[in-house]
Amino acid sequence: MKPVLRLDAWSPDYVAAEAELVQPLTELQAEPVAADGPWEPKREAASWEGPLFFVDGRFRTDARVFIGEEPALLVSVAVGAVGLEPDRAFYEEEAFALRRYLVAPPGVWPGSRLELAGGIAYELVEVPGELEALRAAAMKRRGALEMRAGDGLRERHPQALILHDGPLHELSPEGAAGRLGYAKTHHRAYLSAELAGVLTELTAGERTPVFGFERESGRFYSWYLRLPLDPARPYAAAASLLRVETAAPEAEALELARVSLGVLPRLASRPFRDPRAPQNLVPVGALERELGRRLGSLPLLRRRLLEYIEREAV
Repeated sequence: MKPVLRLDAWSPDYVAAEAELVQPLTELQAEPVAADGPWEPKREAASWEGPLFFVDGRFRTDARVFIGEEPALLVSVAVGAVGLEPDRAFYEEEAFALRRYLVAPPGVWPGSRLELAGGIAYELVEVPGELEALRAAAMKRRGALEMRAGDGLRERHPQALILHDGPLHELSPEGAAGRLGYAKTHHRAYLSAELAGVLTELTAGERTPVFGFERESGRFYSWYLRLPLDPARPYAAAASLLRVETAAPEAEALELARVSLGVLPRLASRPFRDPRAPQNLVPVGALERELGRRLGSLPLLRRRLLEYIEREAV
């Protein structure tokens, strides 16, 4: 007998639930990389001769439901990439993916999918725990899809620089060549109070020296850079900071730090066009809109879900 599916009274209509998957860094020990010189702002920039690709994903909670008495989530995830060359910007179609998940406790849903009318299907993901654990598992799927998109781009475009909007989730050094991640919001302090003083000295187009730290997946390198922000006066100092990271070896990380100064500041968004300026870079803003379109209509999905519930209740 198929379990009863009920829609929760709490409704996420028209809300795209966005959040970053934050890696646990409880014992972060960031150390300056001596090869990058004194601990002071850096302005030396380098160009990148090949194409650039920006990878991002969007996560949306379509509905919160009950399967019998157990809470579950219906979520949609879209990932993709936008490419930049000297004479054009374009979507890399092979990098796009759309997945829908029914995230539920183990054993409460028979089969492997929830299928609605119109070819809409949610793949079952079984996760023990409460709603937060279910949502974290769905977010982890998003991170894995983004990394997979980056892997595919690296294979198809070996001369490209791949930039991930967000940290490089569990990326190993073997897959790190020519790849950068960047964080727009700063959930953790990566630098000690003594080292963090350099952040207040940065002006637009400058970065901190590179520092290194360990994660379970290996050694990472990171640095902060300041984007242009005009007008700057109404905003907090952190509003124009990006934290950039790579799992590439030290020598490549130092070169990529210089490249980041040559690439990212010129792509900063402007406050009159994007409320998340300047960190929400212009190509990523366009990609987010395209991903939202590919996620599909939330009212339509909800209607199909209600039709399914009513049909099964008969």
